[in-house]
Amino acid sequence: MTDTTPHPPPTASPGPGNRVAQRARTREKLLDAAETLFARNGYRAVTVRDITTHAGTRLAAVNDHFGTKDNLFRDVLLRRVTPLNAHRRALLTTATARQQAHEDRLAGIIDAFTRPMLERASSDTGWRHHFRFAAQLSHSRLPQQLLVADEYDSIARHFITHLRDLSPDAPEEALHDAYLFMLASALQVFADSLRLDSISKGRYHSDDFTARHAALTRFLHGGMGHLITPAP
Repeated sequence: MTDTTPHPPPTASPGPGNRVAQRARTREKLLDAAETLFARNGYRAVTVRDITTHAGTRLAAVNDHFGTKDNLFRDVLLRRVTPLNAHRRALLTTATARQQAHEDRLAGIIDAFTRPMLERASSDTGWRHHFRFAAQLSHSRLPQQLLVADEYDSIARHFITHLRDLSPDAPEEALHDAYLFMLASALQVFADSLRLDSISKGRYHSDDFTARHAALTRFLHGGMGHLITPAP
């Protein structure tokens, strides 16, 4: 007797392209989950299980994609820092190529550092998580930061070089201080910590990034300009 019962067609195995795409999606989910949790709770307080639960993946997924939690930490940061610093370098090249007065050149250096942060924080929650986590790291001695030290140190030296070209008679210590004060102030602004909301009792808001950036650049222009100008 012939079986006339309809049967569903056999399920095709995912092709290589689908498997690659799925692997890439899983990797991004892990990066997003880790970034969110690191920003919220700090690196040490977050477990691999916390990350995979948040991402909705297998516990072994972190090992599969990154090997270790420290490698995941590195890739969470480099995913953001690498394009951010490329944008900064491009703006800095444009800003310093023009023949301008000292004040305008300083403004260009400050803008090249801070405007890429403004554009990203204004449009993407993931970037706000990144800046919040970076602000935490900036005042910690977490040894894992050595994993990304080359990228951070490279952009620092790049800006310090341009500050030195701007003010060749400035003390070296002042140039380094000026860069670090710019970094710390910018991270405070774009970490969106709600401190401004609290101390102003809601009159001003830390997520009004356009207003905060305008205040930041005025503050940096005055402070850095004074710091790197040698006393008469």
